[in-house]
Parts: sequence; structure tokens; C-alpha cells
Amino acid sequence: MTGEYTLVDAAALVHDGVTATALLESTGLGSGDRVLILGASGGMGTLLIQLAKAVGAEVVGVARGELKTSLVRELGADAVVDATSADWVALARTALGPAGADVVLDGVGGDLGLAAFPLTADGGRFSAHGAPTGGFAPVDAAEAERRGIKLLGIGDVQLSDEEYVRLAAKALTAAASGSLHPVIGGEFPLERAAEAHAAIEGRGLRGKVLLTT
Repeated sequence: MTGEYTLVDAAALVHDGVTATALLESTGLGSGDRVLILGASGGMGTLLIQLAKAVGAEVVGVARGELKTSLVRELGADAVVDATSADWVALARTALGPAGADVVLDGVGGDLGLAAFPLTADGGRFSAHGAPTGGFAPVDAAEAERRGIKLLGIGDVQLSDEEYVRLAAKALTAAASGSLHPVIGGEFPLERAAEAHAAIEGRGLRGKVLLTT
């Protein structure tokens, strides 16, 4: 399917594709690393799964409910954890192994992100870049320092124009080669923007929600 992607696909990659690529670079995710991805069924989470697998990482994806966890599984995650399970943290730890995750990519924030922090391996990297729950994960910086964990946040993926262009080209090239496929969960015309926001807040859709003109 090389080169067979649409303008809608490109639009889905212009923001999330750039940020996802930047996150992999800022966390230094590489071959053999174990990565825990929160919000794995969302627009950026679905891209992170694919990019992480492409560099040879072992992926554990966390999503809510059967519909979303099935998508995470289809995208190639090595293990999938349902965040609606009361024991999801224990399930994630089992999937990651006793050492925990070399990298945690927290695209959710709040209590869920905070609960994931202990799953980070000593000396690992924890990126608290997402806040759809209303706030970024309030991780204890002193505890992170004690365990040698590098904390990153949304500020670490604020890009210069030159960096943005470079990363956008990288994401679009991956899409053109067929190795990166955005998941479009819904398209809404601009005059239905309120419905699009409601769909996002309701968390019923998988993948990226787009406004079209």
C-alpha cells in the first residue's frame, strides 16, 4: 500500500504524527526497550504503538473496554491491558515483567498516569505529556530522582519550526512507505465542531477525530 494514503490521513499525521515521533526521540526509545503506552487506542496512541514496534520495542498498551483494547491488539501490541479492570496495574506489571517499563508514555494523565508511574523501571523514562483527564500525572519529582527516572512533560515536545518540519517529513515518509497508518475514528464538518468535541470527551471513538472543511 505504499503511497496510498489520503489528505485525511495526512491531516491526522500533521499534529499527532509529529508529536508521536518527537516523543520517541525525547525518550530515546529503542530496540529491546519495554514501553507502556497509556491511551493506546487514541489518535496519538495508535501511532505510538506502530512507531515503537518499528524500532523494535516491546509494547504493552493500555486502553478502556473491549472495542479499544481489540484495536490496540490489532495494531501489534505485545500485550494489552484494559484500564477498566480494577487490577489493571497488576496486569500491566505482569505483562512488563518484574523490572517494569523502560519507558512509560502517559497520554492520559491524572490518577491513571499517577498509578502507572510505579511501573517505570529504575533508571527509566516517564513522559507525562497527556491530560485528557483534566491534568497531567502529578508525579513526585523527588521519588523519580531517587529512582533515577527521567521525567519528561509536554514542554519536551514543544518544537521549533525546523524541528516540526523535520519530524513531519519523517512521519509522512513513514506513512508513504506503508509503515505508519493513522486510525481515523470520526470525521465531522466544521459546523459540527461541538459534536466532535462531545465525541472526544465521551471517549467512545477509537483513533483520531478530525474536523473537515
